[in-house]
Amino acid sequence: MSDTVRRDLAADPALAATVQRTVEETALARGLDASGAARLGQAVEEVFVFVATRARGSSFALEVRDRRHALEVRLACRLPASELHWFNITQPIDVADASALEALELLLASRLVDRLSVALDRDGGAVLILEQQRQYAMPEDAAGAASGGTAAGAPEPADAATLPALARLFRRRLGIAVPAAFQADGLALDLAAAGELSALVTRDAAGEVVGGVAWTARSPRLVEMLGPVTLGDDAAAAGRLVIALAEALAATEATALVSEERGTGFPVDELDALGRLGPRPLHYRALRPDAGALAWVDPASRPFLAVLHEQLGLQRELRDAPPDGDRRLARALLAADIDRIASRVTLRPLVDGADMPALIAAHVDRFAAEGLDDFRFETDHGEPWQARLGQELLRTGFAPRVMLPGAGKGDVLVWERDWMAM
Repeated sequence: MSDTVRRDLAADPALAATVQRTVEETALARGLDASGAARLGQAVEEVFVFVATRARGSSFALEVRDRRHALEVRLACRLPASELHWFNITQPIDVADASALEALELLLASRLVDRLSVALDRDGGAVLILEQQRQYAMPEDAAGAASGGTAAGAPEPADAATLPALARLFRRRLGIAVPAAFQADGLALDLAAAGELSALVTRDAAGEVVGGVAWTARSPRLVEMLGPVTLGDDAAAAGRLVIALAEALAATEATALVSEERGTGFPVDELDALGRLGPRPLHYRALRPDAGALAWVDPASRPFLAVLHEQLGLQRELRDAPPDGDRRLARALLAADIDRIASRVTLRPLVDGADMPALIAAHVDRFAAEGLDDFRFETDHGEPWQARLGQELLRTGFAPRVMLPGAGKGDVLVWERDWMAM
């Protein structure tokens, strides 16, 4: 469900106030608490003022999306690419520069909401995304049930009655390694209602949930599997859940699934080893024959991708990414996905720029100072300009670790920073 307003941009205080009021009233009507609605409205107003100043006279579209677990506001505009670097979370503000002081609104907005991010549309326009999450009571689960062999029926789709029980089972069996989607029962239910989480469960003769597996779409072609979990950490029962998941995805666009091994009883025999990120192995399963694709590479990524493509039986034409010439902007833009519970930051390039190495280093320094120590960087090898970043990543202490087939426009290569380089 969404509400959309289309107008022309103008640095008009009355229009900015209308934007703030519209967002706040819509958020309240969608069930967001008053404090969250007020913060979201104020953050959107701050971003709007910045954009209206930098792209005066161009059109914009403001959309509020109800994602059940969060309210999301999207501001689509024609902000020049040369201005996008202001959205870097590490962007310094020079108080002696009147132009830079205008970007203070972005700093304030980023502190008001749970997430402020930037995406680019197909026409080169900017989509500024502000997200305010709903608050969920963290559960106090009862002591875990005794593990052991429990007869389970055939896997069946989870529903509103069984999904909370599956969430509790995830928390019991995985502890601190539980996926974020299952950290609260209400969150799992809202994610499922929004179509962002699917699951299968198995039940015993008494109707109790004794196993399950869940998944989310990383892209139309790649699914991330969560779990499976079983009451007795039974690898054979978990394997049957993986097979049922593959069958459930047969009618979709998905061509493969990946999974991060989280606990005992993981059915390694049903998947192929994909590599390792940090302490955890990653696994892969093809859902249909590979149709082949083009992968752009540079000298840093070519050897790694060539080996993985052969190991996984993926047909790829490796093509050297063309040089950037004089088309590279002065300033780059990175998205930073922060998971403080896992002490992890995942960086993704949005706009290329000559300062990319310095920008990467600034992000590492910023978050390392906050105590985070797991740094990842993802490059989409369906995009020639991202494939050119390998040499710069090597120089900033990153090394290729895992490839996610079809996770973006093409295959996505995950780089990890060696902690010894910090």
